[in-house]
Amino acid sequence: MSDDEKPEPLHDERRPAYHDVRDDFDDEFGRSMTPREIVRRMVMVPAIAFIVIGVLGILGMCVAEAFLLFENLGRALNGRSQHWFNIILGTLGIAVAMTLFGMTIAGGVNMLQLRRRWLALFAAYVVASLSLAGCYAILFFPFGVWGLVLLYRPDVRREFPRAKKDQAEIDFDEPQRRSERE
Repeated sequence: MSDDEKPEPLHDERRPAYHDVRDDFDDEFGRSMTPREIVRRMVMVPAIAFIVIGVLGILGMCVAEAFLLFENLGRALNGRSQHWFNIILGTLGIAVAMTLFGMTIAGGVNMLQLRRRWLALFAAYVVASLSLAGCYAILFFPFGVWGLVLLYRPDVRREFPRAKKDQAEIDFDEPQRRSERE
């Protein structure tokens, strides 16, 4: 072999082209997905959005509480009862909002895990009701509607497990069933 000859490569060094056959062999090729995996992928984006919206809502409520106290605490300590009322009422409203946003986070997590459909539905209704919150809510509103549409689909509904009755509930319901039969 002379110096101007290149040795032949051990593998094909050509660059993949668009629509090359090798483009089709990715991780999902030929793999059949179960209905549960399909549903999990469908609800992933709204579920993650619910978690992000919940975190942003809690952070926003913390900032709102700080501003509420900053504006009213000094005046309330000077003896103005109106400002105490503002602090108490505002803090209660912020606590309710933080609870709702916390449940939105929990609903998003449960939606990702395909558990507790009622909590995922609650989170979807909370996020959809953010349309009442002003102009910035338009960013979050579509995720709530998207979540509601998905959660009411029959194929998605089937993948959320039904709660099983424990023995105490079965024993409690049994006398009622006997009386209905008679």
